[in-house]
Amino acid sequence: MKKIVLLLIVSLSLISCEHLWNNDDDGFYYPFPEEPITLFEINIGSSGDSVAETSLGVFGDNRSAVFQIRGQHYTISELNQNPDTGEIIFIYQPRRGFVGEDYVEIIAPTDGGGNQIFESKTLEFYIKVTD
Repeated sequence: MKKIVLLLIVSLSLISCEHLWNNDDDGFYYPFPEEPITLFEINIGSSGDSVAETSLGVFGDNRSAVFQIRGQHYTISELNQNPDTGEIIFIYQPRRGFVGEDYVEIIAPTDGGGNQIFESKTLEFYIKVTD
């Protein structure tokens, strides 16, 4: 009898919490990122002089992008901000003699409207280094 009562209590508890996992329009949901992951493909030579620069744009409120994964086969992998325009530039230079693929992941803010909630998107860079 105790097992039946316990099972009944657990079942009712789970049913009452169902709205927390339901993504219907009842006001209880976990938001998903509105912007999909942005993919970039960079092809670059393996000589030590090859440098790739990619503009990430301008982010409001003096916010900047940050590395989540910097890469593994680089001499330079950095984010620079133009002080005049605020534009963020991703700069990548492969390690001398490296031929193959590298991967970089950058988290960039998307909400420049001064909202208290910080929203971001992921920028993925697939870098192919060739001879």
